[in-house]
Amino acid sequence: MIPTTFHYAAPATVDELTALLAEDPAGSVVLSGGTWVVPSLNRGDLTPRCLVDLRRAGLSSVERSGDVIRVGATATYADLLASPLIGDELALLGLMAREVTGGPQIHNQGTLGGSLCAARPGSDAAAAVGTLGGVAVVAGPDAVRRIPLGEFLRDAFVTCLAPGEALIAIEFPVQPPGSSGYYKLKRGGSSWPIATAAALLRLDADGVCERAALTLGAVAAVPVPVPVEQILRGRRPEPGLLDEAARFAADRVGVPWDDELASGRYRATVSHVVARRALQRALSDIHQVTLR
Repeated sequence: MIPTTFHYAAPATVDELTALLAEDPAGSVVLSGGTWVVPSLNRGDLTPRCLVDLRRAGLSSVERSGDVIRVGATATYADLLASPLIGDELALLGLMAREVTGGPQIHNQGTLGGSLCAARPGSDAAAAVGTLGGVAVVAGPDAVRRIPLGEFLRDAFVTCLAPGEALIAIEFPVQPPGSSGYYKLKRGGSSWPIATAAALLRLDADGVCERAALTLGAVAAVPVPVPVEQILRGRRPEPGLLDEAARFAADRVGVPWDDELASGRYRATVSHVVARRALQRALSDIHQVTLR
């Protein structure tokens, strides 16, 4: 039971949303899927004067416009899995969504936008969004801002959102043909990830790497982008080379994240394995496509 009282509002448009937030920027909390906000309300961690629900604001679509794919802030993981556009153009998001902890309930309620705004280090979503070059679209009282993920996520549980602003979408550049790999390590079926890795690979007709991208998640306060292309590009991704790239990724962790699930030392140790397995899965996906 929520121990505090507040005003509830469900704007029907982005203009209504920003107008509502402008009335009480510091006292408003935005609700997307609710898997993080509602438990926080129940515990008394959040005590808003106004709860602004995005679910009627028309922000759940997945659409392409030119070279950009726009995922609305209230698109659920189930929406991502059901979207042919995600399956065809942003397969890595689909791989991540299938792996989200919590089963059908979280798939149908949890949202990509809500996950990014919670800024939990152990998020499933952040590494995949980072690898795909995701950009946060933020509406505020004066303008709409577009913010790369590396600037949007500032620290554990901290985003760059100012009072009166709300995330309304995540935009992704259309990806060139390639293959995806996602891997996460967790204690059990219902636990948060201890470490995640999201990878993209593209090979030429001779099996030489033309493009590679990798991001580690949950191992540090914010996702760790890894420039593995400088190791893999122009070379055949054989096991030894993938292992070299994975060790390079582990060296990029910096200050590892420490919480009740795992120590920072453990996360730093396993990041090499998680990175390698994500790269291996991306390579395996390439081989599967070749055989079809």
